[in-house]
Amino acid sequence: MFSEYFSPVEVIDFVNKLENNQFGSKIKINGLDRLSSFEGLDIVIFSINEYRFNSSIKKSFNANKDFRKKLYSLYFGNWDLNIYDFGDLKNGDQISDTQFALEKILEFFSKNDILVITIGGSQNMVYNMYSSLKEISNKINLVSVDNKIDFSENNKSFLYNVIMDENNKLNNFSNIGYQKHLTSVPENKLINKMYFESINLGKIKLNVTEAEPIIRDSNIVCFNINSVKSGDLNNAHQYPNGLSSYELCSLSRFSGLSSKINIISFFENWDLSIMNSLLAESTWYVIDGYSSRINEKPGSDSNDFIHYYIELENYKFKFYRSKLSDRWWVEFLNDNLISIEKDIIPCTYNDYNNCKNSVISDRILTRLKNKIT
Repeated sequence: MFSEYFSPVEVIDFVNKLENNQFGSKIKINGLDRLSSFEGLDIVIFSINEYRFNSSIKKSFNANKDFRKKLYSLYFGNWDLNIYDFGDLKNGDQISDTQFALEKILEFFSKNDILVITIGGSQNMVYNMYSSLKEISNKINLVSVDNKIDFSENNKSFLYNVIMDENNKLNNFSNIGYQKHLTSVPENKLINKMYFESINLGKIKLNVTEAEPIIRDSNIVCFNINSVKSGDLNNAHQYPNGLSSYELCSLSRFSGLSSKINIISFFENWDLSIMNSLLAESTWYVIDGYSSRINEKPGSDSNDFIHYYIELENYKFKFYRSKLSDRWWVEFLNDNLISIEKDIIPCTYNDYNNCKNSVISDRILTRLKNKIT
């Protein structure tokens, strides 16, 4: 299944020379191993080279040239996982052909609870990733790790297409790592008006773990390589400020840890050695996070949670702390004020501690404003 959509991996000779404990020797690879069944498969990886959305940008990505060699050379973690590298997603005759194939592939794997990691391609394809989940989910949470919030009608950015979708199922959009001088005032106002959450670069620099609850609650996480500062990429682009390579790997691991996430994608890269090294390490950390997943449900009657009740300015909060992972969630208990179905929101210990000290954090306010009548 799907074999017609992919070109097999081309670096088989390189794989055959690897040590037994290196990544490329521990996974199954299209072109070397036949995948007879999807049963028991945990993660699939494939690369994308679709950059035709903007004719003025000349960019291409050949994952076999360097990326796969960098990824396959890393040492396999202490993981009990079944991973398959499908190879390269073929470009269709038209962009729409590539988009159609991507949606069908992602929909299938999401229905079968198989995590998908994609490397390469234009960020415009986030819209197709979002569309692939519409058949299986009524509420989709999308996170973009990017140095700007791009809601451009002229360029038909992915965010514009998602928000303007006639059959919109976007529950929440969050941006991590945006820079104020790269984001227009109207775009910032739109995010605030729609009660979407954003964390600017400065806050991430102060404490990267503040992004974990946002990622934990998402279904799709997409990384734009421009979010990484140019100095960490041998000055590959024009943005001197941005995430460090360490912070990108931290966010990647948070993505793997989230039991809700279906798709994790790295976009806008090209064939550059240091960039491929960083993307290989980020992919490794996604998988390392996945291996440590704990499927926690704080709203259940489980004894794995400690509950804390706080009443502040007539608002009632119930915080949950997991005994297993030490992660936090919060629930809003004012039934008379809730206009739609309640949910339990991931948060941090700092959110709880602030509330205990009579301060409602921006995260809780933002995520709850659209639930108040």
